[in-house]
Amino acid sequence: MEEITELKKAVDFFIRGEYYCSRQPASQIHDYDSIKHLAFGTNVDGRTDEFIVYNSNPAHFIDTINKLDIKKDYWLTLFSDEEPYSYGAEGYTIKSTEFLMILNLDSWSFETDNKIIKCVQTEEEARRINHFFNKAAIDLKKLNDPNLHFYVGEENGHPASHGSYALLDKTVFLNDVFTSKMHRGKGMAKALCRKMLMDAKQEGAVQSVLVSSQIGHPLYLKLGYRDVSKMWVFERKS
Repeated sequence: MEEITELKKAVDFFIRGEYYCSRQPASQIHDYDSIKHLAFGTNVDGRTDEFIVYNSNPAHFIDTINKLDIKKDYWLTLFSDEEPYSYGAEGYTIKSTEFLMILNLDSWSFETDNKIIKCVQTEEEARRINHFFNKAAIDLKKLNDPNLHFYVGEENGHPASHGSYALLDKTVFLNDVFTSKMHRGKGMAKALCRKMLMDAKQEGAVQSVLVSSQIGHPLYLKLGYRDVSKMWVFERKS
């Protein structure tokens, strides 16, 4: 029962963090019993909608989703340590396998790094970073959001990594951590995450919840995170 309660709490924090970081002006979040529906109102990272499910009968949530008749590409995210039922017959393909992780910041301590990690403060700096990475690494419309903080790691005066975090109800949600290929393996991502966690802790954060890719999993384990559940992300094309 304790494990189920922890999973539910971690999933709830993940949903809030994911929605907060990805939301657009027309975005909405809906609750269908054991199904959370993130309706972004536009394409966000390859989907317009995402359904997040745990502890639910497959027939129930597939029937619920089908009744909504979504006309654009969407994702289905399931939480389970066991490989779930194959949804190929329903038109789903596996997109990725990830990890839901948690870190208790009360007992967490950090080491100092000699990397240059800065919180992005101005639109001019954000535009420079976006131009360097050739993508919208920093959402200019959200730069002044008091609950969102954007960071950049630099080497030799040039951006090498970026990331952000949302702080909601004393829980910090790390998001969009990225390091350019030429700077990987040098501890840049580790220093970036440490700096964000340190600043969030000083703001009052007591825990962190995040989603890790297979590649990033060893990094977060080294930072002190532990696994709560595997995540299976499916994609459904319109």
